[in-house]
Amino acid sequence: MKLLKIERTNSLPVNLIHSLAYGSVLAYIIMAGAWFIGGMRLSLVQCWSLWVVCMTVIFCLFGTFAAYLDIRKHLEIEELAQHRLTKGYDDEYFQRLQEFLGGELDDSRLLTFASMYLEGGRYADCRRQLEELDFAKLSSAEQEEYFNICLYSAVLEGDTELANDIYRKARRYFDRAVMGRRGGYVLHTLAMLCLLNGRYDNAYRLFQSAMQVRDDSLRCECCLGLGRLYLMSSDRASAKDMCYAAADLVETRAQAVRLKELMLQVEKAYGRKDFDDMNTEL
Repeated sequence: MKLLKIERTNSLPVNLIHSLAYGSVLAYIIMAGAWFIGGMRLSLVQCWSLWVVCMTVIFCLFGTFAAYLDIRKHLEIEELAQHRLTKGYDDEYFQRLQEFLGGELDDSRLLTFASMYLEGGRYADCRRQLEELDFAKLSSAEQEEYFNICLYSAVLEGDTELANDIYRKARRYFDRAVMGRRGGYVLHTLAMLCLLNGRYDNAYRLFQSAMQVRDDSLRCECCLGLGRLYLMSSDRASAKDMCYAAADLVETRAQAVRLKELMLQVEKAYGRKDFDDMNTEL
């Protein structure tokens, strides 16, 4: 589950707007300097012309540089995404991620790395990152994410007692997080908790609610969860449909592995027919 995404750089239009703003200010400063140096004898038309020319030149320079940085950063993000899909969350990926983010590993960065380790199934590394960070220094949204990671980790490891204990102690964080910007991810985690506890009706409703979020990675996870739920309910046809739906949404190698596992379970219950093509693709 993609609990935390790498923050993307500003879009090109935003960078161009910033360049225009900087260009306008710097051009005004240059115009004012020229006006004072010229003994304040420049006319309004001359000042306006000077400002327009300077702003245009500065905008072109800043805009070109901003576009270069924007394209470069997005290419790096795509390379990281491709690495996750083909090689998974290995040590090389985290080294490249640290180089991309730059700076020291502060508490927010540790939380991001914990999320990535969890998504890659590296639970011991995930716990190590969580233990190293200072919970009190996290923002309220990050504190909600912290408990979401803790709960999801316990669920993935099948530790029902620990998962229920985490939820009871941090319920107010989950209640608040459901209403937030990343509420879909929390709904998915709670659905997985219900699935772990055998509360299938609640799990189904939560998965369906999380599916409404326009995020392919999250929707993929929900499809995988619903596939497992349908299998437990002996609805083999719906489980197979969820496999096909998840296959179109896979973004990481970890998701591809979980999809393979679900497919094998469905094949065992439903037979291998209609799954050969999907196995070839994945």
